[in-house]
Amino acid sequence: MPATAASRGSLILLTACAPWVIPDGVRADVRLPAIIGDHMVLLRDTDACVWGWADEGEKVTLTPSWSGKPVETVATGGKWKVFIPTGAAGGPHTLTIAGKNTLSVQDILIGEVWVGSGQSNMEWTVAASMNAPQEIASAEHREIRLFTVERASSPAPADDVKGMWELCAPETVGKFSAVAFNFGRELHKELKVPVGLVAASWGGTEIEKWIPEPAMLADAEFAASIEARGAAMKDFDQALVAWRKSNDAADPGTSGNWEAPDLDDKEWALLPSYNTWDAPDLVNFDGVAWFRGTFDAPQSWAGQSGVVLELGAIDDQDRSYVNGKLVGATSDWTTPRVYALPPECLRAGANRVAIRVHDTGGLGGFSPGADQPSARRGAERAPLVGWRYRIGVAQSALKPPPESPTPQNSRLYNAMIAPLTPLAIRGVIWYQGESNVPRAAQYRKAFPMLISSWRQAWGRGDFPFYYVQIAPFAGYGSWKVPAASSAELREAQRLALTLPNTGMVVTTDLTPDVNDIHPSNKQAVGRRLAAWAISETYGRTGPIFSGPLYKQMRVDGDKVRLMFDHVGSGLTLRGGVSSDFVVADADRKFMPAQAEARGSQIIVWSEKVKNPVAVRFAWEHAPIPSFFNKDGYPASPFRTDDWPMATEREKW
Repeated sequence: MPATAASRGSLILLTACAPWVIPDGVRADVRLPAIIGDHMVLLRDTDACVWGWADEGEKVTLTPSWSGKPVETVATGGKWKVFIPTGAAGGPHTLTIAGKNTLSVQDILIGEVWVGSGQSNMEWTVAASMNAPQEIASAEHREIRLFTVERASSPAPADDVKGMWELCAPETVGKFSAVAFNFGRELHKELKVPVGLVAASWGGTEIEKWIPEPAMLADAEFAASIEARGAAMKDFDQALVAWRKSNDAADPGTSGNWEAPDLDDKEWALLPSYNTWDAPDLVNFDGVAWFRGTFDAPQSWAGQSGVVLELGAIDDQDRSYVNGKLVGATSDWTTPRVYALPPECLRAGANRVAIRVHDTGGLGGFSPGADQPSARRGAERAPLVGWRYRIGVAQSALKPPPESPTPQNSRLYNAMIAPLTPLAIRGVIWYQGESNVPRAAQYRKAFPMLISSWRQAWGRGDFPFYYVQIAPFAGYGSWKVPAASSAELREAQRLALTLPNTGMVVTTDLTPDVNDIHPSNKQAVGRRLAAWAISETYGRTGPIFSGPLYKQMRVDGDKVRLMFDHVGSGLTLRGGVSSDFVVADADRKFMPAQAEARGSQIIVWSEKVKNPVAVRFAWEHAPIPSFFNKDGYPASPFRTDDWPMATEREKW
């Protein structure tokens, strides 16, 4: 793994997603984006967009099995798209696309489609969450379909993402977003229709990377920062290309095509185990090493889609090849490698796999999951065996990567979200904000900007946008940020509820260890997001779906009376009292307060504050408050004042 946190952060741009281009004079078959594929879910009761690429002027005919009515279009500028009525939930269905060639998308379900995005708490997998063995073993939900967008970064909007639809099953769910899975499972249980979940997240990322650049340029404050960084980013992109070429030239494996399937590797050393490197010459090695293995594919796999290469996590960076063809590259040492294999690179029988691993510091090697490494199609697996290795070049002989201007705007939106925007979706769930804590005041502007710009990009009106308020975390104190900064970020998230069709989940009661920024109880987070959707999106009457949200205050002598939305069955202070409130008079010095629940209101006072003017609740990095409604939902942290924010001078 990398030697420092800084070196981990510097690798964020090493996986790029570029637009798909047809070379001049080359005939192009009709092609579909990755999101339109076998096992997908199309949104019900709508006109769903289906799109792709073909030769200029080529006629493309689409025939959906659910209606039997062909739809025709003609490719313009090498692209085409049509809108197909989907009708009621159901399936499985087939969609045939015919041009100069014919494609058939199989096992399509019609139901509900949601996108889940954000940083690490949305990316956090089922396998890494609470009760993982039981959750995975019971995850046989064939009407829930999962699509994970591979991490990618691009300076301009890309045409496509990498990823593939999979059936929700014990062999697939472990690597999927736990929050998104639990959200989708609740929807499926309540609605009893197919549910498609698209996960597009990247840990440690600021919100600015997820906002379309036109939206940021329309704001004077962000536009000035973008302009200032523009030249630096252009120089960085050029330096990054030059750096890659230089290091590739220094690596005899890259220059010597060690990925070639017919390479004679009999003199390569045998790898003792596919795990953290334990071979004598690899234990303390930092740099590039190459690994080669083989899997035997059944005859039924040859030329077929739906085959994936599962390698586990690789420390730190990899480029992975099958029969000499690059099938994937990842630059993060924590991410399990799951690469879709193009049908044309598969053979019946022996298939050669080559992996170029670059360990930049510390431990290096592989972290395989169960039944890995292997190639898989559905439940059928072909294990990777016969591993040999050869050292390419030591880290000391390689140039360090160029320093990147940070933060970069829009690059994750460009690569991971923009290509999805033609897809008909019901809504978005979002879990992000931790990386913006130092600039919490600016998040008041950035978060609504993201919501509004995504809605505009999809062109489906003010679709539901439900999100998770950041959890308590004592570690923010080590970030050298003001004590109020994470509270101000939570406030910025709460204030975004003024946008139409939004909802927020509070997590202050779901963090037993406030030293862990990744609370493991993702089941409750998913259920609470689903409760918002079931009530507000699908109109199902039932229990309340939110904790108390501050509405207004009134001063009565030396006491403050607080009123709330989402009171439910009433308010309660668990244990009868709460130490989470503070109160201040005009001198703005907050003092610990007493609090009492009276029906739908909270009364707050302090013997040391005779003329109160402001109250704050859970205004700290790691609150574990006792204020709930009687329906079991915690109240959001809040303040009644609008005094200057501790983070207001920190800008992007």
